[in-house]
Amino acid sequence: MLVDCRTSPNPAIPMPRIAVFLSVLLTSGAVAGESDQRDQRPEQAQASPDDVEEVVVIGDAPDPGKAPSMEQLLAAYAARRTGADLYRRGKYAEAFPHLLAAAKRGFKFAQARVGFLYQQGLGTPQDPEAAIGWLGIASKSETMPEIRNHFNALWRKIPDVYRPRLEQVIDDFEAKYGSRVNRVVCDSSHKAGTFTKRLTCRFMDEHLYNQTGETMSEVTAFEVAPVGG
Repeated sequence: MLVDCRTSPNPAIPMPRIAVFLSVLLTSGAVAGESDQRDQRPEQAQASPDDVEEVVVIGDAPDPGKAPSMEQLLAAYAARRTGADLYRRGKYAEAFPHLLAAAKRGFKFAQARVGFLYQQGLGTPQDPEAAIGWLGIASKSETMPEIRNHFNALWRKIPDVYRPRLEQVIDDFEAKYGSRVNRVVCDSSHKAGTFTKRLTCRFMDEHLYNQTGETMSEVTAFEVAPVGG
């Protein structure tokens, strides 16, 4: 679990009750189009949380608000690209640690996909609160409509009594993994000559490492598909 969820801000709501409710909600097909993919997940998609840090090591995160080193910057881009490629091929257990590494660096689409994997239990044990946390921060600020719509559809299903607790979870994730604290900027625009939008997230400090400009541009452009795609 990425956030300490052992206590609730509202003592009248036991945490096991929230967890059970979210688990039922997130796996009930409440968000259109997700149940089919859940039912088709491969047996081998499960991975132990203990494997994650052994699979992907991208170094310590920079201090909040400080520019990442060249090594940290390139490692984050590589994790995002590798995770996206494995995800598209349905290799969720292999994709998960790479996507998680990129998500922790503030990249929106990696955050959305990590949230979806936690939501459905694909490639990692299901974790409803982590799913809400990642999907929540992925839907904030500049992002893709598909990401925001996915989260909003889920949020509308959650009763008001549970929302303060989950809002705190999202705020905690934002404080640690938000784009701003990681010095990542995101923008979306239409791909030239098409109606397809592309979400591009990049470190604002790339200019410090201009010598690899061509390589940087290759790994920063990232075309976005729907969250569950």
